[in-house]
Amino acid sequence: MNKYKVLGILILTGFTFFYTDKVSRIIKDNDPIMTRIDNVKDTLTVSKIDPIIYDDEYITGINGCIVNREESYKKMKSHGEYNENLMVMKEDIVEDEYNKYIIGGPKQNRKVSIILTNYDSKINNFIKENNIEINYFVDGSNIKKDIGILIELQGRIYNYGRDKKYTDKYIIYDNSLIKSNFNNESNYCLVTEKDNNLLDVCSKYKMKTIKTYEIKDNILNYTKENLSNGKIFLINSNDYEEIKYSINYILSKGYKIVYLDELLDTTNNCR
Repeated sequence: MNKYKVLGILILTGFTFFYTDKVSRIIKDNDPIMTRIDNVKDTLTVSKIDPIIYDDEYITGINGCIVNREESYKKMKSHGEYNENLMVMKEDIVEDEYNKYIIGGPKQNRKVSIILTNYDSKINNFIKENNIEINYFVDGSNIKKDIGILIELQGRIYNYGRDKKYTDKYIIYDNSLIKSNFNNESNYCLVTEKDNNLLDVCSKYKMKTIKTYEIKDNILNYTKENLSNGKIFLINSNDYEEIKYSINYILSKGYKIVYLDELLDTTNNCR
């Protein structure tokens, strides 16, 4: 068989596959089940909420939900009829922003998060008794030393770097200590001032960087003046009364105090 015949056969085979695939797609697109899917898919769409970006800072968004056209068709076709209960949804993804500073969670949800950088037994007892979800950021040099104390805390433990600096030298080791001892991923960095070198380091390890104001005194007054959807309160204090009254004030206003993972979660439980 000469090379021209081989070439001809290859061209004919390729055309046959192309033609067959095209015919199959036309048949599927005109199937009554697919037609009905196409007719209703826009009505089932939940629009995603894009992050609100201010230069190098942003408020997180929320994924949307869209119909998975192909999977819905397969599922319904296997049952032999159109059934909206068999509709398969998928998330319309909001892109992660590792090269910007998070300054808050979505404004649509009446949720806030509290970060503590000190651990005090009296405050911890109050948190435990009231089942409050608190985030602790701990200096990496203290994680191993204070493991016994930290295990007793009611809350999630996160890496606060070494002297508030995140470096290649320690970041993996400190994150591993947290994961193995406290069963949560340390997937956030924390800053009170912008530091682009730190932002680059955290981004490299797929850690999102939170930037927020550090409250050292007048905690209740600051809370009253700044309470809003998606707010992150960073408290560097052992003032039991101020922290207790601030937490009670937040709850009295109908807000839910949640872990950072919930506040900043972009996922949407599409059915």
